[in-house]
Amino acid sequence: MRLTRTSLPDAQISKTRPLAIPDISMIGAPVAVVGDGAGICRVNRAFTELTGFFEPELKGTPVVFMLKDFKPGKSALRGKSALAAKNGHDIPVSYSISSMPGSLFQVFTIIPRVEAEKLLKELSEKQSELERRERYIECFREGVLKMTNDLDRSETELKGALRNLQETQVQLIQSSKMTALGELSASLVHEISQPLTVIRGLTHGMLRTTDENAEYHSKIRIIGDAAARMEKIVKHLRTFSRSEAPALYPLDINSVVKDALLILNDHLLSHSIETVLDLSPVPLALGNPNRLEQVIINLVTNARDAMPNGGVLTMSTRDEAMDGRRLIRLMVKDSGIGIPEEIIDRVFDPFFTTKDTGKGTGLGLSISLGIVREHKGEIKIESTRGFGTAFHVIIPALS
Repeated sequence: MRLTRTSLPDAQISKTRPLAIPDISMIGAPVAVVGDGAGICRVNRAFTELTGFFEPELKGTPVVFMLKDFKPGKSALRGKSALAAKNGHDIPVSYSISSMPGSLFQVFTIIPRVEAEKLLKELSEKQSELERRERYIECFREGVLKMTNDLDRSETELKGALRNLQETQVQLIQSSKMTALGELSASLVHEISQPLTVIRGLTHGMLRTTDENAEYHSKIRIIGDAAARMEKIVKHLRTFSRSEAPALYPLDINSVVKDALLILNDHLLSHSIETVLDLSPVPLALGNPNRLEQVIINLVTNARDAMPNGGVLTMSTRDEAMDGRRLIRLMVKDSGIGIPEEIIDRVFDPFFTTKDTGKGTGLGLSISLGIVREHKGEIKIESTRGFGTAFHVIIPALS
């Protein structure tokens, strides 16, 4: 049987002969060179060691005689078979027969089945190891990416925390200034009250000794009335600035509103703000007048700041019932710029403010909410951008 080879014209064959047999001594696998007549021309050392045949014994032997159950055809160039050995045993092998470019020789390569299976096993293990490493590299890459993202997020959070700390520091400094100012105000109230007492005493004496028809009698009365009003305001400031435990006792919320306006009324007028009072008869509440007055002052101050060009401030009280409970509702409403919807849930957060630096501590509404909760009440907000804001203070009535 002859193996398939490249057909060449006789003239071309005559020109290519004799051909040098390829050197296969350096090839590690068992290899034989097959000549034009399909006979073995040369074998390497690995082929000799595997079969037991030396090269002189194999020269000219058709290679197909060494393969058991060899079937000619296209598939005969590669397959599995048993190779005849000198000791009479058959060696299970995988073989391939391939043409050498530019020559009439063919290369017969065989790999013992045991080694082939071993190689396949090693290849499979290497493939599995490669896949494992690829998964590891992918997991490592994802981990590094996640770590990078976490670091970026942590850096952003740290920058935000640092910014908040800096803002808090500024607010605490401002708060300490306000505390010092409050203490100074209490001291000034004490200092002012003494000359006011003198002024009132002198005006009363002058009014008693001056005829009502005298030229200066009416002017002295005006001075006395102004001094009396100033004394009333100073007395109220002394009470408001006094540091005391928040004792609760029955009070009229309408009286608290009026007392707060003693301090705030002139200030509101100087800012072109009209005050509308709509105070309905309400039941007594259990509370602390100074602390509730602080809530009103904070709410009115915020309303003033929301109306930089003037406007209308409405304060009203109502008696309400809800879920079998009697409640008192105090509303402080301005006609100002309103609160943006995206920040309305944050207005009670400590140190949160939309005012310029130095114009607010961001503590007023937070403190107010805390005081109202001390009175077992709540504060609700209604606001429309450009149409003003209404704060509703709701506290339980005294049963």
